[in-house]
Amino acid sequence: MNRTVKVTALLLAAGLGGVAAAQTSTYKGPKVTLTYLHGFTGADRPVMERLIAQFNAANPNIEVKAQAQPWGTTWQQLPSLVASGRAPDVVVINEDQITNFVARGAVSPLTNAELQAAGINKSRFYGPLFKTADYEGKSYGVPISSVAYVMFYNKDLMKKSGVSKVPTNRTELLAAARACTTDRNGRKPGQSGFDPKALNTWGISLYNNWVGSRLAYAAILQNGGSLVDKNLNASFNSPQAVEGVQFLVDLVQKHNVARPNSTEEAELAAFSQGKVCFFPSGQWYLDRFEQQKMNFGVAFVPRIGTKQDAAWGGSSHMTLPKQRAGYDANKRRAALAFVNWMTSPTQNLAWTEAGSLPVMPAVANNKKFENRPIAGVFSKLGNIYATSGFPWGGQVLGPFDNAWANAYSGKQSVKAALDAGVSEANKQIQQARKTFQ
Repeated sequence: MNRTVKVTALLLAAGLGGVAAAQTSTYKGPKVTLTYLHGFTGADRPVMERLIAQFNAANPNIEVKAQAQPWGTTWQQLPSLVASGRAPDVVVINEDQITNFVARGAVSPLTNAELQAAGINKSRFYGPLFKTADYEGKSYGVPISSVAYVMFYNKDLMKKSGVSKVPTNRTELLAAARACTTDRNGRKPGQSGFDPKALNTWGISLYNNWVGSRLAYAAILQNGGSLVDKNLNASFNSPQAVEGVQFLVDLVQKHNVARPNSTEEAELAAFSQGKVCFFPSGQWYLDRFEQQKMNFGVAFVPRIGTKQDAAWGGSSHMTLPKQRAGYDANKRRAALAFVNWMTSPTQNLAWTEAGSLPVMPAVANNKKFENRPIAGVFSKLGNIYATSGFPWGGQVLGPFDNAWANAYSGKQSVKAALDAGVSEANKQIQQARKTFQ
């Protein structure tokens, strides 16, 4: 899965030319050189390199030397770099790793005083997005990039099926999905002779991998549940979780408006072929559908639950690793000034052309997005939540993803699958806790 899309000619239109270079940082000290480690190695790399060059040109007292390398390499190297006193001055860490590194002492907290001195205002960002890098009441990173789980919809199939409104809640979703579903003989669910094993078109795509499980994550959040409890033990088998996931499973097993035990690749192809109305997935497929010149739209995930709007999001945060004793205070101040510059509205607007969602309302409200499909989710970007806040991400998410796959495929009941997943997750958490002692 690629969480970026190609860089387009819209970079200049987005404000990358001239405007960004005119901005200077808040650092006024002696010249320093900063090392900057990030994992933007795909189509987003040229955008990052251009921004760095603009920063260096506008700030003669700070020289940023960047290194791009695969994310996995950084996760392997960062602990030893910190331990040996050779950590980079600034490193970008993703949402699924940041709490682990924070809990291990590899990342230094950012105090309110130094954030303010650098010009970094937390309130300019979407609240849940900024808090992705918080842990035990302290901030450890500033968001530079964001992706999210959204719902693509096929306008042509919706029109053909008589669906005029994009569903925003559980009732509307079920009704629209029923209308979009037909078997090979043109019968719909509930009609005599309808064959759920021979679908010709169907309402919604569900599938059995980790991306598919993020819709279940949304349902749990929307019902007021969570993946972990206050003690950071797995708790995704709560009554709220079971109820939300059960609705999704019922779309397959009871209502017959989704294919059973399908894959992301199969559902992606079906959506592109006009076989399915609603395709919940990562926003990273936007470029693909635009290239195919599909008649599609993008919406926020419908409120399947009863408490709140919520969807999964991924993110990347600029952090300051823990440094050796005697580290130059000027370098830290300069690093924070660089972070502020890179995460300011002008730079974030440019960065969205590399596949990121806006990380702040000021950018989402820019007129450049008025006619773009992705703008359909912008009004609710403040309701996107990453799977962070607990150090043992893999120990929770692996069993959760398996539980979703077992429930969706019918191998286990929803309650049994979630119970088994929580049991396995807490066994793994118990082992993981020992590495933090």
